Amino acid sequence: MEQRESWAARLEFAVGRIDRRYTYLGLFLITLVPLVLGVRLPLYVTDPPQRLQQTVEALPANQVVLVASDWDAGTQPENRPQLIAVVRHLIRRRQKFVAISVNSPASPQLAQTAIEEAIKKEGAEDRWLYGRDWVNLGYKIGTDPWFRAFAQDVAKMAPTDWKGTSVSELPVMQGVHAFGPGGQISMLIDITGSDTISSWYQFVGPTGAKIVLGCTAVMAPEQYPFLYSGQLSGLLTGMKGAAEYEQLVSAPGSGSTMMAGQSFAHLYIFLLILLGNLSVLLGWLRRRSRL
Repeated sequence: MEQRESWAARLEFAVGRIDRRYTYLGLFLITLVPLVLGVRLPLYVTDPPQRLQQTVEALPANQVVLVASDWDAGTQPENRPQLIAVVRHLIRRRQKFVAISVNSPASPQLAQTAIEEAIKKEGAEDRWLYGRDWVNLGYKIGTDPWFRAFAQDVAKMAPTDWKGTSVSELPVMQGVHAFGPGGQISMLIDITGSDTISSWYQFVGPTGAKIVLGCTAVMAPEQYPFLYSGQLSGLLTGMKGAAEYEQLVSAPGSGSTMMAGQSFAHLYIFLLILLGNLSVLLGWLRRRSRL
């Protein structure tokens, strides 16, 4: 009895005196190690990313995809791997695309580097050329009048790319004007960390073009009604959505490794909670046995 009480007392005392700096150091290390070692955990792929993949697979080969890169540095861990995974899939499908940003003036540069990374990962630097297969139209101020006019005539409302080159000089933009099944743009992919998708719903939705979304995890719950009503044809939810899409298209990337780090961090926190509660329970039992 004394030995059991002594063990419980020692555990209660040790847990209560853990220096919080060591707790944070442990969290840092257990999150960092999977990222450094490239650890990837198996994932169960949910229905929304599968819908997005199927929508891309069903695109007509002669159609152009509009990729709205509406994220900035604040949501980069979630949105960047989403964009890279989707672009890698488009490259494999040989689906030409046009990138544009309406959220932040910094978004075009972030989109450019992410797309270039996707091209590099696919080993397509010599066959997927800027201006011929894809273009970055840069940042536009997304007011309601602009969205309305853009949905009717893309080239008119985005006359130059992000470096000032006229779109009339870019082969990928030749004949690209309208959205919808009868137009040249049959799909919009919005990768966003803000509520830009509501404007795309309002002005691109009526054209009949497919709309898919990659958003942060906190935004996703509001989008499921649009997904299951058919207004949205696919959804990537945060870092997990990026990792699921990487698995779907066999293109492992930072989303999968960051998900492993996040999972290990969750397990570490769970073990700390369990240890703390065990210490409290043993202390309560020890004090009760003395009564």
